[in-house]
Amino acid sequence: MAQRTRKLLPWVLTAISVAAMCGLGFWQLERMIQKQHRLASIAQKQSNGSVSLLTALTNDDPRDIAVTFDGEPDTTHLVFLDNQIQDKRVGYDVIVPVKTNAGWVLVNYGWVSAPDMQRTLPTIKIDKGLLSFRGIVSVPGINPLITETNTQSLVFPALVQQIDFADLSQRLNRDLLPYVIQLTTDDVEFVRDFRPVVMSPEKHLGYAVQWFGLAIAAAAIGGFAISKKGRSYE
Repeated sequence: MAQRTRKLLPWVLTAISVAAMCGLGFWQLERMIQKQHRLASIAQKQSNGSVSLLTALTNDDPRDIAVTFDGEPDTTHLVFLDNQIQDKRVGYDVIVPVKTNAGWVLVNYGWVSAPDMQRTLPTIKIDKGLLSFRGIVSVPGINPLITETNTQSLVFPALVQQIDFADLSQRLNRDLLPYVIQLTTDDVEFVRDFRPVVMSPEKHLGYAVQWFGLAIAAAAIGGFAISKKGRSYE
C-alpha cells in the first residue's frame, strides 16, 4: 500500500500544480473579459460628453460618467489618501469635501509627492475661488487587508489608508455621497492622471497565456520525470 502511495503521489502533485496554473489562466481570461466590458461601458457613458452631477446620479451606475458641477470646497477638512504612486514616486491623493446641489461629495484634487519618508503631510494650497469642477465619478475600491482607515483620529488634515465613507461621514458629521469625483482639468499644484482601468485586457491575456504555458510545461516535465523514475525502478 505504501509503495502504491509513493507511486501515485508524484502524479497527484503534478495534477494539482497543473490544475492550479490552469485555474489562474482562466481567472486572467475572466479578468480580461471584465476589463473589456468596463472599457466598453466607459466609452458609452462618456460618448455624449459631460453631464451635471445631479443627472449622473440618476443613473443606476454613475461610475465613470464625466460630470460638471458647482460647489463650495471645505478646505478645513482635507483628507490625504496614503501610499499613492505616481511615476515610481510615493505621495498622497488630496481629497476635499465639496458642498454641491446634490449634497456633500468627496473630490479628489489630485496627487502630490510626499515631502519625506516620515509620512509628513505636505502643505497644500487649495484654491478657494475654484467653485466650478469637471471630473469623473468613481467608486474607490476596498482593500480587505486594511483595517486602519484614519491614523490621526479626529485631527484634520486626516491621513487615511483608504476611503471609508461611513467613517468619514461620522468624523465630518455630514452625509457623504458614496462616490469620489476625480478632477480631470489641468492644475499646476496637483498631478491628475486618473485611470479607471489600470491593467489593459491585453495584459490579462498575456498573463493567461503565460499560466497556460507553465501548465503545459509542468505537465510535460512532471510526466517525463515520473516516467523516467518508473523505468529506473524497473
